[in-house]
This record gives sequence, structure tokens and C-alpha cells, in this order.
Amino acid sequence: MPASDPTATVVENAPDPLADIDPHNIPALDVKISQLFQGDQLLGAWALKTRPTPAGMRMSDMSLGLKGILLEGDATWEGTPGASSSSFKGRLAGKNLADVLKAWNFAPTVTSERFEMNVDGRWPGSPAWVGLKRYSGSLDATLNRGQFVEVEGGAQALRVFGLLNFNSIGRRLRLDFSDLLGKGLSYDRVKGLLVASDGVYVTRNPITLTGPSSNLELNGTLDMVRDRVDAKLLVTLPVTNNLPIAALIVGAPAIG
Repeated sequence: MPASDPTATVVENAPDPLADIDPHNIPALDVKISQLFQGDQLLGAWALKTRPTPAGMRMSDMSLGLKGILLEGDATWEGTPGASSSSFKGRLAGKNLADVLKAWNFAPTVTSERFEMNVDGRWPGSPAWVGLKRYSGSLDATLNRGQFVEVEGGAQALRVFGLLNFNSIGRRLRLDFSDLLGKGLSYDRVKGLLVASDGVYVTRNPITLTGPSSNLELNGTLDMVRDRVDAKLLVTLPVTNNLPIAALIVGAPAIG
């Protein structure tokens, strides 16, 4: 595959790279590749089967290495050039999410021992044109043992997980969380189920973060198209000598 620009940022509004291809013209194939490279970058091992359908084509038994992500499941690509749509049902999994983010030219704002996301949805255009702003369906994600870290230019990645900037959360609560946050927030587990319609995501189950120093729960709407979050965030903190009850009473914003 052609090499990607290592300095390029991901642009969701870029044209569909496969817009001129008719999925009806893709033949039946059984593909097995032990090592697939994009330029000099290793994507991973690929295996899949393609079969023609009356509406276009179907991909099954997919097992695709994507720079640290293992994608498994089934997909469809239907329609005609310039008027097609795609779907995918399966899972994405990997280990350290920070390494994956760096490999795909995102800021490494989240680390993990492992992560997994179950996906069932569709989007306009070819399989290569998948994007958060066009996606409709469900995303059920789990991250285990890691940290949200402050990285230059990382706000967008944090919004993807609906957790915003932890320093701004502290300011909104008018409390000093510096002893807990420092330059990041450690977690034992993050889990959330989102249901999307054309890039607008609603929490079917609240996004929850459980950690050694605090628990967070976010419930609401994440609008990736307009880059907006309309949600309620519940923060649970241990009461210690560094965060006395008096500070909660005096520093908390008025309610009602």
C-alpha cells in the first residue's frame, strides 16, 4: 500500500477515496496476507473473504491488523459509485491505546493495558470512509488499567471518550484536584455504551470511569458533527485530609 504522510492529521471531511469504485465489480476473493505494509509501516496480518451480493459485496471472516488494532467481524459495501453505504459488525481490540493513537497520528492522550470495542453500525460511502461524524449504530467500549494524560493538542481525543479536559472539570466544580489529577488521571476501568445517529452519540449506558483516586460517570449526548457535549458528569472523590468535607461545602457551586 502507498505510504502515509507521518505528519498528516486525520481529516474526516476528506473525500471518500473509493467513491468511484462500484462494489458490484469486486470479485469473490479469499485473502490471506501474513504482513501488509503501508509504505514502510507494518499494518499487520490480513485475512478476509469477499463475495458478490445483489446489492454490492460482503466481507466475512475478517481479521485485519491495523497498526496495533485487531479488527474482527463482517462487513458490507452496497450501492453504486458516489451513492454507496457500508456496514460493520464485530470488534476492535488491542493493548496500549497510546501506541495505537500515535501510529494513526493522533495525540497519545490515553494509555491502557488492553482495550476492546464492539461495533454494530453503518455509514455512507465506502468502508474506507468510516468516520465518527458519519457513523450510525452502537459502540460498546471497555478500557482496562491506564491513564488519561495531558498532551498538546489532545482535547479532541478526550472528547471522543466524553471525558473532556480534567483540569476544566476541576475548575467548574471550583475545587482543587491537583493532588489527584497532576498531569493525568489513572483508571482501573472505563466502560461505555453509545448509540449514534449520523455522528450524534447518546449514552445508552453511562460512560463510567473507576480509578484508585476517583470515579466518574458521564451521561448525555456527544455531538461529533458540531463538536459539542451536552452531558451530566458525576465525580466521586475520597474524603481525605487533602480534601476535607469543609472544602466541599464551601467550594461547591450552588445547587437549585
